[in-house]
Amino acid sequence: ACARCTYSAARRSRASKLQRGQMAPIPSYLYVPNVIGYVRVVLQLTSFMVALDHVTIAVICYVVAQGLDAVDGIAARMFNQCSELGRVLDMVTDRTSTVCLCLVLARLYPQYVGYLTVLVTIDLFSHWYHMHATLISAQSTHKGSPNWVVRLYYCKPVLFTICAMTELWYVSLYAMHFAPDWRPLWNPLALVQVPGLLAMPSQVPAWTFACYGSTPFFLFKQVTNIAQFVEACKVLVRLDAQQKEEEAARRKQ
Repeated sequence: ACARCTYSAARRSRASKLQRGQMAPIPSYLYVPNVIGYVRVVLQLTSFMVALDHVTIAVICYVVAQGLDAVDGIAARMFNQCSELGRVLDMVTDRTSTVCLCLVLARLYPQYVGYLTVLVTIDLFSHWYHMHATLISAQSTHKGSPNWVVRLYYCKPVLFTICAMTELWYVSLYAMHFAPDWRPLWNPLALVQVPGLLAMPSQVPAWTFACYGSTPFFLFKQVTNIAQFVEACKVLVRLDAQQKEEEAARRKQ
């Protein structure tokens, strides 16, 4: 309790000094959430560099990097360090992680290269168009949308669940290539017995079960990406029409 009080007092003192101009503000590239973002980038690069030779290290680095995606948002709110640099860093890190993991999967599953390129294309088009539409239309947040699917997706519990399960889908697909029959030493699903089922979850390899179990969430994410892309296109087309009308009005004057 004393430590928390001291920390809170230090934050209030710093804020007061910043308001009086006695301290120079910290540049945004040194913000705590942005430093966490840099760590994410390093972890992801490490994961992809060893992905074909050291599976355990690759999975650990990738999972930790994705877990930090939630931590940087908490840090940004805790330290009041939200920034445009951080928003761009977060989005680009998320997009490159998907692209790079799909590159690895394309190496492991060459027969699915076409499908993986479709996933990458949908992901990049959706998020780039959505962010550009948000910026050019001067919206306060990229999480608002007239489309109910997109609004549902950006609800915090739903967003966390869908993103986590989508990453699980990708990771399990990667791990299945190297350990298709892996099962944990103790599986709580083994306690479940339902007569008549041909294949119980306890009898299915762990990564296979994780892949199939996360597939509905993964598919919902792709539907959301398409809906988000369509809504962003509508915004841009509407802005183009407004711009043409304004140009025509100026020429008449």
